[in-house]
Amino acid sequence: MGIMALHIAYHGEHPIYFYGQDYMGALEAYLAAVSFHLFGVSLLTLRLGVILLSSLFLASMYLLTSLLYTKKMALAVLVLLSMGSSGIVLREIYATGGSSQTLLFGSLSFCLATWLSMTCNQDLTPAIHSWRIAAYSLWGLVIGLGLWSDMVVLPFFMMSGLLLLLFCWRDWRTWVPLSLLSLIIGAFPSIVYDFHRGSGNNALFVLLGLFHGSVVQAPHTLAGYLHGIEAAFIFSLPTATGDPSCPVAALKYAGDLSVPAIQCVILHSFWFLGYVILWAISIFLTVRGLWKLRVRKLLWSSDERNTIVCLCSRLFLLSSASIVLAVYSVSEAPQFLPVSHARYLVGLLIVTPAIIWPLWDGANIMKSYVEKETTERTRPHSYMRALISRGLLLCTGVLFLLGTMSIFAELPATQASNRQQDALIANLQRIGATHIFSDYWSCDRIAFVSQEKITCAVIDNNLQPTHNRSNQYYTIVNADPHSAYVYPLDLLNKDRTSIIIKKSNILSENYRRFEFDGYVVYQPV
Repeated sequence: MGIMALHIAYHGEHPIYFYGQDYMGALEAYLAAVSFHLFGVSLLTLRLGVILLSSLFLASMYLLTSLLYTKKMALAVLVLLSMGSSGIVLREIYATGGSSQTLLFGSLSFCLATWLSMTCNQDLTPAIHSWRIAAYSLWGLVIGLGLWSDMVVLPFFMMSGLLLLLFCWRDWRTWVPLSLLSLIIGAFPSIVYDFHRGSGNNALFVLLGLFHGSVVQAPHTLAGYLHGIEAAFIFSLPTATGDPSCPVAALKYAGDLSVPAIQCVILHSFWFLGYVILWAISIFLTVRGLWKLRVRKLLWSSDERNTIVCLCSRLFLLSSASIVLAVYSVSEAPQFLPVSHARYLVGLLIVTPAIIWPLWDGANIMKSYVEKETTERTRPHSYMRALISRGLLLCTGVLFLLGTMSIFAELPATQASNRQQDALIANLQRIGATHIFSDYWSCDRIAFVSQEKITCAVIDNNLQPTHNRSNQYYTIVNADPHSAYVYPLDLLNKDRTSIIIKKSNILSENYRRFEFDGYVVYQPV
């Protein structure tokens, strides 16, 4: 993403999609390009746009929770989402594309759809009518931008659209359809790109390839589906929703292949069971509320109608979570690296208010019973429920706080890694190794941090090009006979060593060998 931003800011490029991933929009790169012009090029300025989107997500979640529940609960949700384990924080600050947009556009679509549904079919002032037209335009723009950015957000868009169809279908007789043309504006980059590529190779077509083994073999057997479901619930769901137990360090997050310890499996299992139980209770409470209001039908008052809208919005929000989990579980994503691929479940954070609502409602049940002057027989049961709910809410807050504190424990290792990376770049420049071959997780980072003073091409174990996001990199490096091979020591300690040595004959006297900063360098003289 940083390299794209550099090319946008200083090379006059205008990419529509992430290099090499023709289904993920380049919004973060354009925001970073603006930051580069304003504040210079660095990892911090690269992430400023992501942090802005994540901050807007928090504001959107406060508004959504206020509409669906209470302002006090909205403040609690805001505090909770401002904390979290490294799995959450990584998704909210890393410029990797998709995650922050999914959070912002998914929550904002529900917020706008809920407000529009509440204000429909009422005697409104001309000013409110104008605001509703503006809200429809914003909703359409959000949908368009979200579809361009990452189609992982699609379940939330479907459910918010269903909410509008259910309560605001009369608006289609007004100027609303015209205002929704803003959707085309938001999705315009992808529409233009797909038009030139052809209908058989658009972003949706590429995304659906995840269910047909486009990268690794997607599940096509019962055993494969069961494995995916198990990995999704035991590892991906807890990681995506903030479980602080057994976290994967940020430095190893992308490619951690370690076998999980049994205690981690147990802790993750408790987390996902708690999440699923709360989801089920929330579904039950919502359906029960709708069932109680069913008898009045056309006799609903304005307040009762708003209650119906809130309950339906909660139900659709919870349904979005189930769709996201179901689709993810049967895809190829949880088949390998389920912790890293938990990023595809980042939208579950949008459902946080609905998940903790049973606990919040239970914690305040004593107040409700006192106001209703309940009998002495029912009060002990209410008191116990309130006590348990408050205890679980407190435990949830403490766990999120522990997750946040664990991030600070990773800072020394991260700072050491940054210093090592800077030293590596300085040493490469010192020996004149400005064109290099390396592994996937090193190449783009070296190129960006050096601000492309070093050009790096990704090669596999057989020294063939692979996963080169910027194709021109490999062309440049491969054309230079003096390009060096730069690999981390832990990779060269494996089978890759003999393959590289055999294929490139780098032990001959025509090569110099260096070892510094955790890397081995073979440079032609």
